[in-house]
Amino acid sequence: MEVLLDNLIPATLLVLSPTNILIMLAGVVVGTVLGALPGFGAAQALALMFPFTFFMSPEAGALFFISIYAAAEYGGSIPAILIRTPGTAAAAVTLLDGYPMAQQGKAARALKISLYTGVVGSIASSLIFLFAASGLAWIGLQFGPSEMFAVGVFGLSMIGSFFGNSPVKGFVATGIGLFLATIGSSGFAGLRFTFGLESLMEGLPLIVVITGLMAMPEAFRLLMARKGEAGLDLQSIKGADREKNHVGWKEMKKLSPTMLRATVIGTAIGSIPGPGATVSSIVAYNEERRASKHPEKFGTGCDEGVAAPETANNAIVAGALIPSLALGVPGSGAIAILLGLLISKGVVPGPLLFERNGLLVMAVFVGLIASALLMLLVGMAGVRVFALVAQIPRYILGPFVLILLIIGVFADQTYTPHIIMALMLGAVAFWFDKIQMPVIPIVLAFVMGPIVESNLNRAMVIHGGDLSFMLTRPITMGLLLIALITVVLAFRRSSQARRSGTRPATA
Repeated sequence: MEVLLDNLIPATLLVLSPTNILIMLAGVVVGTVLGALPGFGAAQALALMFPFTFFMSPEAGALFFISIYAAAEYGGSIPAILIRTPGTAAAAVTLLDGYPMAQQGKAARALKISLYTGVVGSIASSLIFLFAASGLAWIGLQFGPSEMFAVGVFGLSMIGSFFGNSPVKGFVATGIGLFLATIGSSGFAGLRFTFGLESLMEGLPLIVVITGLMAMPEAFRLLMARKGEAGLDLQSIKGADREKNHVGWKEMKKLSPTMLRATVIGTAIGSIPGPGATVSSIVAYNEERRASKHPEKFGTGCDEGVAAPETANNAIVAGALIPSLALGVPGSGAIAILLGLLISKGVVPGPLLFERNGLLVMAVFVGLIASALLMLLVGMAGVRVFALVAQIPRYILGPFVLILLIIGVFADQTYTPHIIMALMLGAVAFWFDKIQMPVIPIVLAFVMGPIVESNLNRAMVIHGGDLSFMLTRPITMGLLLIALITVVLAFRRSSQARRSGTRPATA
């Protein structure tokens, strides 16, 4: 805590520098625009923007990415409210009441509630993040290679357990990600799985894996879209009836209990690797309906029905950062890309990050608040402009997105085989979607694989090749036992779901 607070003023000055303000403003605009595109979520937006971080410092890159992440969660609500087409999966819950409000001539009210509650959720969860994350910093002195190996195994157990229709698919996908991470030079045992190909000697670049698995399938779907999509009714966002579209302090005060509950839910679920914004939105919506004195109004266009999911899916941004920065365990697919950015800049997430890079952690905290305020300004000024983006026909948008992805992959190392790799991974990911094989665990495992392997090798060297360190070090043994319990419970839940005839929730 003291380490972080010592960096509060320097981090604030860093965030408020003109250059970083412009970077965050660009991130908010990009995130909102991409979030408003049906089919593009925060993870896809970050994957698309990854090449633009090559020449940024770790702090600037992190600020850029968290701005995109937060804004994308808000941007997804725009088409959900206006044309009943969620820009992100989490926004599918928002349309339950947002779209009926638009049909009642209250589209402007729904958009304002979405924006205001999203900003409140982001700021409130940032404050929670400061205290929750900093409380974990003291653990850093207790963590050596063996403990970090156990943390990695625990993270992999969570990834495999919470993604996909079944833990079997989740762990298969996790295994695929670990395999991809072993391609190339290990640094310990020479070359692996290169099959004599020069292009694989250095392994698969992170940008290739992220773009290929997460962004390319969306580009393919856009290319396959047909003509005849309905455009936006721009008249619906003018808010002709000022009284019923007005959202002021009185309305926000009325929604304060809703925002409080949703903030806690979003931050808590975000800190668990796997569930993501969609689950937090669903839980927040259901809990709000249970707490309401008039639950029958939900689904007909009530303010709380928009406020709950929007607060939760914006609060999850800070919540997902807690395990990511403090323990090196990604809280979502988008955060996995953020971890990939930090690793590519030479910053290793984990307990020691608070001691070694306290300025970066505090800059992220201050940046979350600053990006939320920028999102408020951008949302108020440009909601009508952003709505136009969702009007672009998908079949026209597809070629531009694909070209942008190809340019981004090539610009990384100006190496043509990387384009082929990304296209091939994209085709595989597109097929995986058809068979309901989750691809996010592949990316998460690819990011965490080198961390697990390198720390295991270091621990083996330190202990002379004796694996008994897993049983003699309390933290290591405890984390490995928790990982084992997580796996067993995941398969038990799946088995119970099959016997009862229901399907487990898909993360």
